[in-house]
Amino acid sequence: MSGDQMLTLVKRKMAGLAWRIRSSATGRAGDAKASKGAGCEPQDEDADDAEFRRFVSSALTPEIYLATNPDVRSAGADPITHWLEHGIYEGRKLAPEWNHRYGAAAAQPRASDVRRFIWRGQPVALRPPLPASLAHQIQEQGRHEPAVFAPGALAIANLRIVESTDLINRGGVNVERLFGAVPTRPHTVMIIPHLVVGGAEKYAADLIDVLASSGGAPALIIVTIQSEQAAEGWRDLSILAPFRDIPVVFWRDVSRYTQERPQPMEIVVFARFLNALRPKTIIVNNSWLGLECIATHGRGLSLNARIVCTYFSMGVLGLGAPFGTRFPRRTLPFAMALTDNVPMAQTLERLYSDQLGRCIAVLPARIPLENHDRYHDRLLRRRQRTAPVPRSGRWVWVSRVEPFKGTKILSELATLRMTDRFDVFGPLADTLDNLGLSGPNIHYRGTVKDIADYDFADYDGFIFTSLYEGMPNIVLEMSQHAIPMVLTDVGGLRDTFDDRGAIFISHRASTAETAGAFGAALGRIIEMSPEETVTMVETARNQVAARHAPDQFLRRVTELFGI
Repeated sequence: MSGDQMLTLVKRKMAGLAWRIRSSATGRAGDAKASKGAGCEPQDEDADDAEFRRFVSSALTPEIYLATNPDVRSAGADPITHWLEHGIYEGRKLAPEWNHRYGAAAAQPRASDVRRFIWRGQPVALRPPLPASLAHQIQEQGRHEPAVFAPGALAIANLRIVESTDLINRGGVNVERLFGAVPTRPHTVMIIPHLVVGGAEKYAADLIDVLASSGGAPALIIVTIQSEQAAEGWRDLSILAPFRDIPVVFWRDVSRYTQERPQPMEIVVFARFLNALRPKTIIVNNSWLGLECIATHGRGLSLNARIVCTYFSMGVLGLGAPFGTRFPRRTLPFAMALTDNVPMAQTLERLYSDQLGRCIAVLPARIPLENHDRYHDRLLRRRQRTAPVPRSGRWVWVSRVEPFKGTKILSELATLRMTDRFDVFGPLADTLDNLGLSGPNIHYRGTVKDIADYDFADYDGFIFTSLYEGMPNIVLEMSQHAIPMVLTDVGGLRDTFDDRGAIFISHRASTAETAGAFGAALGRIIEMSPEETVTMVETARNQVAARHAPDQFLRRVTELFGI
């Protein structure tokens, strides 16, 4: 027997003993006299107490109460009188379908259908039986999950009613602040971890941009890791422009959960919040909390919402269990898997084709095409830059500066070509020393807020050394700058480009070998004639336009979301 069970038994035995003592003191005759009018109003009882006594008399079934509380039966006590004198304070149930609170706990604001009374000067709140609509909802759920019926159909109507606001409060969420950040019920909810410069963030913003203007408004953005303070300045980032006029909830600012890894109760509370919003579409984009929520509670959430989870790659052989490796098996039964590249879609279909509940879809990223006049000017400057004169090369590397983006390859490459200059742009994941980027010909230039407006005309080429990718947006954006590109052959890059539009480098057995292949490719670009260079960069731009132009993106979103 557990400690809680032992404590409950002791309380009930003591209640029975107290009743026996009282009975012995007053005598059976007195008890009989008191019991004779059980359920009726004593002469000195005020109106509030009388009203509550009448309710208890109608709601309590003596046979059930005595069967539930054998110590009261043994004491020969009247059930109604016993509950009013003892059971209400001891937490005993008035009836199987009723739950009550007494005193200060009953005075808290509650749902409008809770029955409220005053008993001996203190408030009493009783939760009503399960509404027929809720029982119907449970039965409907059973069509999707038969295990719901495991307790038996007759048990459904006697399930306890638990108010979600109580659970959210106990779950460590500031309810007023949370819902205060949501001005109206959203049609579309986008769940992302950060508001930063990144391909996944741009993909999310572009998707919301189309949905919000094509029947998916109003929208709501939920940021699950970054706080509002940490995200300061995000409105200045051009790639996040579609988010600027949309309400944003920073989860870390409304909850007590601070760890990046989702906590079990946090996942439950987050699912309840989404369920309370009842959006028509839920999109999870690289959010650990969001993916855990869908993996655990997606079946219920999918009853009211279309759920979409983005997956861009499987990482390097699945090392570290990235989201694309960890979650599709758990989310596919009730969520569409959306990716920006064909290789990822093929991998998901190969691995999970036997358990697809929803579909796997490819939505290539959207890239605004540079206008004709501005691109023509860039093309003219590129032709001038590639005039055949002896010179050292100047190269640009743009990405999130972290090991998986191939910083070791870049470091080796800079060592091989010491007379060349390598400029690095992007947010730092570590110090330059730890990333191996402290060489004398490597120069860190910070983060570019708007790639489209930056001037890259004085560089000989763009280098992309990433170890793995989905479909990197930065490569698509750089194609609009009339600049030759040397790219690792990863992810979905060949969905868009062929060998006429870029120079591809396959990863070799070692970092040094891969860097050597990059070095040879840079030498080839330096030796290209202006005509060859212009042909390459124009081919790359045309290939991007054919697959990633805004009208192509709009058409595909319309198909996938049934707009």
